[in-house]
Amino acid sequence: MSKAAGEHDRVSYADIFAVPEFRALFISRGLSTVGDYTARAGLVVAVFTETGSEALMGVTFALTVLPDLIGGPLLAGLADRLPRRAVMVATDVGRALLVLVMAIPGMPLIALWGLLFAIRLMDSPFGSSYMSTMSVVLPGKQLVKGTAVTQLVNHVSYTVGYALGGVVVALVGLSTVLVLNAATFTISALIVLFGVVGRPATALPDSSSWVGSTRTAVRYIVGRPRLLITMLFAIAIAATLATETLAAPYAVQIGYGPEIAGMLMGAGPAGIVLGIWILPMLIPDQGPRHVAALSILSCAPLILFFVIPTPAAALALIIVSGASLYYYIPLQAEYTQTVPDSMRGQAVGLMFTMMRVTQGLAILTFGLVATNVLSSTVIAVSGAIGTAIALVLSMWWVRTCRTTAVPQ
Repeated sequence: MSKAAGEHDRVSYADIFAVPEFRALFISRGLSTVGDYTARAGLVVAVFTETGSEALMGVTFALTVLPDLIGGPLLAGLADRLPRRAVMVATDVGRALLVLVMAIPGMPLIALWGLLFAIRLMDSPFGSSYMSTMSVVLPGKQLVKGTAVTQLVNHVSYTVGYALGGVVVALVGLSTVLVLNAATFTISALIVLFGVVGRPATALPDSSSWVGSTRTAVRYIVGRPRLLITMLFAIAIAATLATETLAAPYAVQIGYGPEIAGMLMGAGPAGIVLGIWILPMLIPDQGPRHVAALSILSCAPLILFFVIPTPAAALALIIVSGASLYYYIPLQAEYTQTVPDSMRGQAVGLMFTMMRVTQGLAILTFGLVATNVLSSTVIAVSGAIGTAIALVLSMWWVRTCRTTAVPQ
């Protein structure tokens, strides 16, 4: 058995990038993600510039998130019912065509919203097909490394794309940005088509309806504690978003302006990138106690916002919190590999939906509460609640790991 495939050997980034299919998946995902986030940010900025309405801007931003709540439960199962390479290519081509329609000058806002909603619906089957294919291409511990580097690209793309969106729209116009986004989807489709092996659909011949397959996947997850706990950790993770959501009002509270707000907002993603880079070297084999310690550490530093820290101290607390979120990557990899391949796409879609729902509700709650309560208090309370949830879940996780093997 080779070092890359050895179950007890340390896996390096060189090992996973030596796999041609993973290289194709990685390049495809990175390319389309940067283009997509840039276009999303550009569209939101353009709508506000054209209409001057915060409400319309808010609706546009919501339409970049809300479709995931539908796509996860109902469309993610396409990754099981159809060949996954075909799903990825079809969704990339479909998104490219719809983005080109959006690029037509003078497109009514209601039409832009409809197209945006349709484009975002395609993200779920693509993401489920991507993760399910990666679990086959990268067996065992390789999947943890592949998931980590994928998350790294996602967070870098998030930061770069949103940072450049408004600037690029101002320089070249929204239509050009959308055409470039369509090009990234097209190139992504070609890379997947020629770089990923075609495999047959994995769903069992007697699979139930789409709604039935969702119900079957939910029952499977609920019946296996380690899978269920992995899903529930999303609640604790959502609590950490208070700092990103309230970065601007917190900066104002402590007497600073947009520059500090931007630094505070970017500290979380920067911490996540740092954690993905450093923690695998310090913790090559994450055990139950690592999950417990890191999950609690991802929330506990935020409690110190009760003392209203200085910008430097606040940045340090947020970075530590973000870096500790690395614990979820090995859990996510185990979750993906544990679910039978016949329902893996559906189960992955449900996990992503859980993340989106909890994070969306958390962001909404933080914003509403902060209208009447100091931002520092909201952040500290969210940290305390997240710590309590992480403590309960991590204790449950440790106990479950002592009594059960990885569920099959």
